[in-house]
Amino acid sequence: MIGAKTLNIGEKLKIFAKKNFGSVGKLAEALGMKTPSLYTYLNNDSIPGGIILKKLQDLGCDINWLLSDDENPPPVTDALIKKRLAELEEENRRLRDSISRMVLLAEEELRKGKIKRRKK
Repeated sequence: MIGAKTLNIGEKLKIFAKKNFGSVGKLAEALGMKTPSLYTYLNNDSIPGGIILKKLQDLGCDINWLLSDDENPPPVTDALIKKRLAELEEENRRLRDSISRMVLLAEEELRKGKIKRRKK
């Protein structure tokens, strides 16, 4: 787009920090760094390297957006939804394992004759 202002990485990091952590300081803390160190990226004195980008991604930052020319932040989706989906899948696996163990225990009790099978 002609004349459209593109946000630089530092500006996008500020948006991400404010939207997801409330402040730049809290983002720095979540990244395991001191706030002045984060300001090297916020002021565009340096570009985040792979380790910082991975940490940002783990915190829910869309790295494609961060490194793109797109000024609009992505909707709150991918990272958070994927994380929640993984949590639900793990919970589902644990529940299925528990049910399988209960079925095995019930079958064993049936074999021992301690419980009677219901008629259908």
